Amino acid sequence: MDTFFTPELYALLCKLYSHERVKEITETLKKLESPRQYTAFDASTAWCEKLLKDAGLSDVRRIVHKADGETASLDFIMPQAWDLLGRSTLKVVEPVEMMIADTDVTTIHVSEYSAPTPKGGVTAELVDFALLDPEAPDCKGKFVFHRGYLPAQHPRYHNLAKAGCAGLVFSAFETTTHEPDVPSWTNGHGHIGWYHLKEDPVIPVFNVAPKVGIELAKLLSQGKVMLHGEMDTKIYDGEIYTVTATIPGESEDEFAILGHLYEPFYSDDAQGFAVGLEMGILLKKLIDDGVLPKPQKTLRLIFSMERYGYAAFFAQHDKRILAAMSIDTVTCEAGETLNNGFLISHSPLSGPFFGDMLFDKTMRAFCADMKWKFIPGNLSDDCWMAEPTMDMPTNWPRTSSNDGRNDYHHADAPIFDAVEYEKLKRLVPMLTAYTAVLICGDRAHFEALAKDLEKTAATWLEREKNYAAGRAVMGSIPKQEALWYNKAQELLYLGRMASFDRFFEGVAEVKLPAHWADSYYDTLPDRPLTAVEQKAASLRYRPIAKGMPFSQAKVPVSERVSWHDIPELIWGMLSAERTVLDAVRLHDAVLTCTTSDSQIEYYLSYFRFLEKYGYLEEVK
Repeated sequence: MDTFFTPELYALLCKLYSHERVKEITETLKKLESPRQYTAFDASTAWCEKLLKDAGLSDVRRIVHKADGETASLDFIMPQAWDLLGRSTLKVVEPVEMMIADTDVTTIHVSEYSAPTPKGGVTAELVDFALLDPEAPDCKGKFVFHRGYLPAQHPRYHNLAKAGCAGLVFSAFETTTHEPDVPSWTNGHGHIGWYHLKEDPVIPVFNVAPKVGIELAKLLSQGKVMLHGEMDTKIYDGEIYTVTATIPGESEDEFAILGHLYEPFYSDDAQGFAVGLEMGILLKKLIDDGVLPKPQKTLRLIFSMERYGYAAFFAQHDKRILAAMSIDTVTCEAGETLNNGFLISHSPLSGPFFGDMLFDKTMRAFCADMKWKFIPGNLSDDCWMAEPTMDMPTNWPRTSSNDGRNDYHHADAPIFDAVEYEKLKRLVPMLTAYTAVLICGDRAHFEALAKDLEKTAATWLEREKNYAAGRAVMGSIPKQEALWYNKAQELLYLGRMASFDRFFEGVAEVKLPAHWADSYYDTLPDRPLTAVEQKAASLRYRPIAKGMPFSQAKVPVSERVSWHDIPELIWGMLSAERTVLDAVRLHDAVLTCTTSDSQIEYYLSYFRFLEKYGYLEEVK
C-alpha cells in the first residue's frame, strides 16, 4: 500500500505534470467549442480523439449519437442539434435606445437551443414575468422579462412558449454582487428533463447582465418598454459524440473518469478534458516506466455531453464500471475569490464507496495544507450513475461557485470561468495518485488498504452517531430524526466497506464496529407518525427500469407531466426492502433537511405516475 502514498511518488507526479500542456489544451478546446454549434463539436471531438491517440492510450473511440429530440438512451432523450449561425442581438427601442445583448460581444447573450426569430427580427412590447400568471401567462406576441436563474424554473419557459411569447429576456440577479456587468449562460429550458423535446414549442431566449436587468426593471416600472430582437439560430436533427479511451488492466472491470464537453467555459468544462487526459498521460508514463505496477483494473476515460451523452454511452457499454470520479469544474476562480476551497462529494448513500475514505487519506498525504472539505453526496448531474440500477459509485471533487448567498455558476466572468491553474499543479497529481491506487493495487494492497481505511470509516461513524445523540439529548432534534441520522451513517459505513468487494472479494470485513449504543435514546419520547407518514410507511417500490426517470421516454407524448423538484436521492433509495418513508427520511438525514407531509404526498403521486408507465413496481 505504501507504494501509492510516498512523498517520492507525489513529487514525481508533480514533476511530470505539464502546466503548459493542461493550459494549452483547456484554451484550445474552449476556442474550438466557442462557436457554440454542433457542427463545431464535430471538429472539437475529432481533435480530442486525436490527442488521446497521440498520448498512446488504448481503445480510443469517438462514438456518434443521434441528436434528434426523440431518440432515448436509458431515460434520457437526446435534444436536437443547435447552431448559432450569425450575429444575434436584442435592443431597447422605446422609451430609449439601448443595445442590451449582442453575440458579437459574447455568445452567452443567447441561450442554448433558442429558436430563431423571423428574418429581420421581432419588435414587441416587454412585459414583467412577475406580473403574469405563471401557469397561464398572457404574453402572446410579447417579450417577457424574468429575474433570476431560470433553469430551476423550466416549466415557466414551457408555459411562455405555449402562450406564444415572442421571446424570453433573462437576467441572473444572483450574480449582482461580484459580477453585475456580465450575463449568465442557460443551457436548456425543457419542462421535462433539461431540454425541450422535439414536439415542444420553443422561443428565442436572450441573457442580459444583472445591471441591464435592473435598468429594464426600472423602465418597466415607469411605463411601456419596446424591444427589437434578432436571433439567427437553427434547430435540427444532427449528431453529438462521446470520446473515450482506456489504460488496459489485467481485468476488463473498469474505474471511470468522467469529464463533460459542450459547455462554453474554461472551467466548465474544457479543463475537464485537459485534466482527464493529463491523468491518463501521467499514469501511462509511470506504468510504462515500472514506477507503478501493471494495472489490475482498466482505467476508462469518458468525455461526453453531461447526463445525456453519458447515458447514451452507458446504454451500449458492455464492461462493468466498478466506480467513477467526475471531474466537472475541478477548479474555478470562485474558489479563491470566495474562499470556498476544494470540495469532495461523498459517493451517494444509494451507492456508498470506500473512495470517500481513500480521498481523505490521499488529501491528507499530499494536500493537507489546502483548504478542503467533504460534502454529502447526492444524485446530481455529475453523480446520477450512483443509483442502484446503474450501480456506479461516484465521487466528485470540485470547486463551488456559490458564495453562501447566491450562485455564480455559469457567469460569463473570471469568478466562474477562470481556471485556477496554480491549484491544478497540486490537485492533478493528487487525483492521479488516488486513481493509481484503484487501478494498480493488487489484492495484497487492497487487504492492507481495507484495514487502514476501516479505521477512518469507524471514526466517522462514531463521530456522527455521537453528534446525533448529543443533539437529541439536548432537545435540538427529535428522537426519530436522530435515529434516522444514525441509520444513514450505518448504511454508509457498511456500504463503504462492502464496496471493497467490487475490486477484490473478501478483503474487507463488513460488519458494524462497536459504537455508542442506541440505548441513549430509550428515555426520549417517540413521536407518532402522521397519517401521511403512515401511508408512506406502508408502501414499498422497486425500480424496474435501468437509469433514473428523466425525460419520460416511456410515457406517450400527450401524457407527459412536469414534476417539480423531485429529490433524486429518494428515487435512489427505493427498494423492495425499504419503505417510501425509509427512503424519504434517509434522504433527509444525509442532506440535513426535513420533507413535509405535503411533499411526501406529492412524491407518492409521482411514484404512482412512474408505476403506471413501467419505471417501478409496488412490492406487496
